[in-house]
Amino acid sequence: MADDMNNLDQGLGDYYRSRCLGPDRIAAIEASVLRTRRIERVARMSALAVAVSVAIIAAVWLRPESGADRTRQIVAEIARNHLEPGRLAVESDQYSVVEEALRELEFPIRPDREGLVATFGLVGGRYCSILGSPAAQLQMVHRQSGVAYSLYVVRMTDDMDNVGPGTYQQDGARVELWTGGELLYGLANRP
Repeated sequence: MADDMNNLDQGLGDYYRSRCLGPDRIAAIEASVLRTRRIERVARMSALAVAVSVAIIAAVWLRPESGADRTRQIVAEIARNHLEPGRLAVESDQYSVVEEALRELEFPIRPDREGLVATFGLVGGRYCSILGSPAAQLQMVHRQSGVAYSLYVVRMTDDMDNVGPGTYQQDGARVELWTGGELLYGLANRP
């Protein structure tokens, strides 16, 4: 019986040894696993590259308007309002009187440049809007030449943060933009 047991042990050992993977087969399996990992890594990198590309395209395509775009919009709106002035809500040469008549604005309408106040006489004012924000449109006259000007005053919003100060030409009007504190000013005339 001992011989039978030894033969059984020997037979089982031989059977399982025959079923073991040889070094070549183990190397082939390891190479396959490494290829699979490389393919997975390439797939993850490709997916990441696609996601980044989509994000960049979306950022460019859906980007908020630039400061130059907003500046052009504001200049066009001011030029249009200046060239087609509406009826004044109040006529007065006193800023306090016009400001009281336009009290819903909740910001001062007197220009921050004292030289401007000395150079231009106030005629009156009315409500208007710039980029949808409530604004004052003040009718002014150059004291020496008698030329009509419009001064626009609006509280700056996030849309106006990057507006470029300067002098612009639009539809036959000259528009000068500047900021003072939290306000944006635009002075328009027909040169």
